Amino acid sequence: AVRAIELDDSLAEAHAALGLYLSVYSWNQPAAEREFRRAIELNPNYPTARQQFASYCLMAMGRFDEALAEARRAHELDPFSPVISADVARALFFARRYEEAIDQLKQNLSLDPNFYFGRRLLASIYHARGSYAEAAAEFRRALTLDDDPFSRALLARSLAKLGQTGEARKIVRELEAQSAQHYIPSTGLAVAYWALGEKDKAFMYLGKDITERASRCVLYPVYPIFDDLRSDPRFPEVVRRIETAKMD
Repeated sequence: AVRAIELDDSLAEAHAALGLYLSVYSWNQPAAEREFRRAIELNPNYPTARQQFASYCLMAMGRFDEALAEARRAHELDPFSPVISADVARALFFARRYEEAIDQLKQNLSLDPNFYFGRRLLASIYHARGSYAEAAAEFRRALTLDDDPFSRALLARSLAKLGQTGEARKIVRELEAQSAQHYIPSTGLAVAYWALGEKDKAFMYLGKDITERASRCVLYPVYPIFDDLRSDPRFPEVVRRIETAKMD
């Protein structure tokens, strides 16, 4: 991205790409915001810049109203993009406007019922509002579309909330075994173990996520899947570690 900007500073795509890096991998939101705003200034009708600015940078800073406005503008510019439509729902989800988010996702999935990200997001919203059986059913449906380990961990969390701890533990044991062979996101394992009552293990996996500089870490301060963990006095230290680990 830096090389592309050196070659042509007027490329909106290059500034958006650098903004995405600075947000999700460098964890430097002020620098990311400057790049996204430069991209939008150069091409106000570039929907991906607005979508990514909303979904990663503005939401990471807890600026949900601004994020929703940018996501909706991106959707106006590209109304048939499944991921941009779903990211409108994601902005509503992060703002804890669950019913509106569900309505938006139902519209999204009416265009493509097999859109994996939409299914997973709908399941997460059902869980957040306490509809654990609906969440588990949607996670299972999502997993028929993509055997994503993150979704499997979130399914385990919903099952634990339903009291189906045997299946939940089986899932997390399988994911831990697979982590010896390939990357398994620690975020999902953390919230699954929290739901199973194993709080120390949950925080061990949160720490592992930070050490691995996982892209979801930037959303820890605001991500609804961590709402159950926020009352633990260790959680502010987790957030502090992320905030002090930003890079240029």
